Amino acid sequence: MTDNSIQTAQLERALEKYERLIFSICYRMVGDYFEAQDATQETFLTYYKVLDRFDGQNEKAFLTKIATNKCLDFLKQKGRKEMPSESEVLESRAGTVSSPEERFLEEEVKDELAKACRDLKPPYGQIAYEFYCCDRTAREIAEQKGIKLKTVQTQVLRARKMLQKKLGPKIVRP
Repeated sequence: MTDNSIQTAQLERALEKYERLIFSICYRMVGDYFEAQDATQETFLTYYKVLDRFDGQNEKAFLTKIATNKCLDFLKQKGRKEMPSESEVLESRAGTVSSPEERFLEEEVKDELAKACRDLKPPYGQIAYEFYCCDRTAREIAEQKGIKLKTVQTQVLRARKMLQKKLGPKIVRP
């Protein structure tokens, strides 16, 4: 078997095993069905391109990281600065059925993000935790803390950069 056919077989196996999970992650991050399909396709294309450098350890985490990077790139490219509203998030999740494995992975990612937020120095840790883990908007945080919206937005941006250094860009969305 040639290296190329081995990589193709690995890609097909990964697609069978993780395509629904990766699509679910992409859909939740970008909030649009068709854009999530594109991000899923880009994820597996990138996976195929880097298979020769992949050590084979924790394939699910590796694919998840690629998917979240693709979604972050998409969101950055679109210039989206605000998180979706709570009702938009609930609507987008209403039709999504998660397997126990997908729910476990999602909880694991949330826990890792929450811990990383709490580990940031003040005031970034609390701002990041409220923004990323409690799904509060920058405006809500500013009003609750009695500080300027621009200050909170700047702190969220700085916290995101710190979290991306700590976690890699795998989880932290804009």
